[in-house]
Formats: sequence, structure tokens, C-alpha cells
Amino acid sequence: MNLHILKITFEGNKIKSREIPRVRGFIASKFPEYLELHNHVGDKSYQYGYPMVQYKTFNGTPGVIAINEASSTLIKVFNDIDQLDLKEEVIDIVERGFIVKKHEFGTTDSLISYRFVSPWVALNQKNFDIYQKADDTGKVDILKKILVGNIISMSKYLGYTVDKQLMTLIKMKPIAVNFKNKEMIGFTGEFMINFEIPDYLGLGKSVSRGFGTIMRVKEGAFK
Repeated sequence: MNLHILKITFEGNKIKSREIPRVRGFIASKFPEYLELHNHVGDKSYQYGYPMVQYKTFNGTPGVIAINEASSTLIKVFNDIDQLDLKEEVIDIVERGFIVKKHEFGTTDSLISYRFVSPWVALNQKNFDIYQKADDTGKVDILKKILVGNIISMSKYLGYTVDKQLMTLIKMKPIAVNFKNKEMIGFTGEFMINFEIPDYLGLGKSVSRGFGTIMRVKEGAFK
């Protein structure tokens, strides 16, 4: 299966990862008519599923990616974004850039190596308690199961059926993250899995806010 990925960057001042939700909030409030940009239905409801628009930083440069049909929405608003109001700072956009590429997505015959370039928020309250009580081997098994589940869930929303068993190896370490104004455990590290995933897609919770962003490791993982 192929995915069409639009990557947009807004050149100007650099931002920190914690400011990504502010970028999302500004663009969403500027263009509330486009559900893909914020996934909110009315004031209190939220459209759940895998976000087709995800806000990122690319080495500190603010940006956005859009998947398949959501790309057309992002292109519509692209030229109307001259600045980013982050409340504490207004960033003037000095240059915009965009790239559209076609990427393979789906199961493979061999393992592919990836790394998380932003923290992976894997645990909810229920499995957090189970994770905390597990020994080291149990913790690895829990994270492997969650990772596979994340990929199967993402595939479902992207219209792809996982047709073979997913096998994975992981090397993760916990890290404190601020998730919706609450301190939680996230994870950084690398993993290998027999699945092709385009660079910059997110896995886990709150991927629209930049968490769980992955990139392929061309030279192999676990070094």
C-alpha cells in the first residue's frame, strides 16, 4: 500500500518540542472549519482515530505533515499562514516549504529499524500500573505488545489490513514527559519490526501534538 505524505515547514525562529501544541492550537483556531486540523467536533466532542494531520518540529523548525486526502486541506491554508502566534512569542514566517512524497506502508519480509525522535507515550493508566509492577522482561513484553497494537490501530484507520504476524525487538528507556499538563512516563529508543512506516509518522498517544514521531534507522538499530 502507498501513502501520500505532505510535509510542510515554516522557516523562522526555532521552537522547542513543548511548543508544538501551541502551533497546533494557533492553526486550528485560525481555520476552525477544517476538522482535520484539530479533530474537535463542537466545543466538547473529539473525533477519535489516527490523526491525518500531525504537528512536528524538524530540528527545531515548526512544521506539519498530512496523510493522503488531508494534504489537500493543508495546501488550502498553506499560503495564509504568515506567522505563528505562540502566545508568549509571535514567529514571523520568512520561508515556507513543502514536499509531497509517496511512501510504502505495510508488512515486510524482514525487520526494519526505527528510532523515536520524540517521546513515545505508550501507557495509559491501566497498563501503567501493570508496567510498574512488572520485572524487566515483563516491561519489555508489555511495550512490545503496545507497539504492535499501535501499528495495527494506525493501519486500521489508514485502510490497511495487517495480514501477517508482526515481530518486533525494542530497546527503550523511560523519560519524563509533560502530557496535557501532567507528568507522565514516555519512552525513547529504537525498535525493529517487519513493517514499513514512513518517516515522521507518530505512534502512541497524542501524535497530533508531535509525540511518538519515528524515523527509519538506515544503519541498523541497537548499536
